[in-house]
Amino acid sequence: MSDDGEKKESLILRVHRFLGPLAGGYILDAVDLASYGPLGIGGLFVGALAGWWVSFAYPTLSTRWRLLGALFAGVYCMTPFTEFVPLATIVAVISRLKRK
Repeated sequence: MSDDGEKKESLILRVHRFLGPLAGGYILDAVDLASYGPLGIGGLFVGALAGWWVSFAYPTLSTRWRLLGALFAGVYCMTPFTEFVPLATIVAVISRLKRK
């Protein structure tokens, strides 16, 4: 019976490892879409907060890398004409497909 539990846990962990980064990319793209329009610099702060929050899905990241990721997420959400291109999700999918 413990063998089934280990298989289920293994499957759950594998699904989490695969879908986790995709969910992070989707969240950043949703924030980017929501910051569309005249918010301008507001996208930087909202995107950075979202990036910081998403970085907690990766417990091995140091604070330095989390801050850098938050900065990149903020700049991404502030950049014009990225609202309708799900770039964060595309990058997450490609990184998951290339990873073993």
